[in-house]
Amino acid sequence: MHSIVAALAQNLIFRIEDRIEETVARSKRNAMFAGAAILLLLTAYVLVIAAICVALASHYGTVPALLGLAGGVATIALVLIAILLYLNNRDAKLRRHRRKQMQARRQLAALAAGTAARQPLATAALGLALALFLKPGARRRRRRND
Repeated sequence: MHSIVAALAQNLIFRIEDRIEETVARSKRNAMFAGAAILLLLTAYVLVIAAICVALASHYGTVPALLGLAGGVATIALVLIAILLYLNNRDAKLRRHRRKQMQARRQLAALAAGTAARQPLATAALGLALALFLKPGARRRRRRND
């Protein structure tokens, strides 16, 4: 005979296993549908490019249409690469700035810990004063008559 704790633990483990199996099944299903959708979207993209090429070829000729389309796509790709490089540089600057802020906080915390170790009573008094000064007080509500 099992104890109640063992039965509860076993029940919990079975629930976790069921949720994992459901999540894996849902993920597989989503991956299959997403793959089919991506394949269809790529097919539509290729057909649109072919239609544009045929339409341009009827006006300008085959070679100029292909070269113009290739130039346009290359230009768009270069613009996207430039945007990506800009965003990566901006993120790197933000990471450096955050790293400097964290370093300054660590140094300040180390200084505070050193001061607290040397003068524990002064640190406790300062902490108590700050706690009393910054405590959330009862807010008074204004009456409509006031």
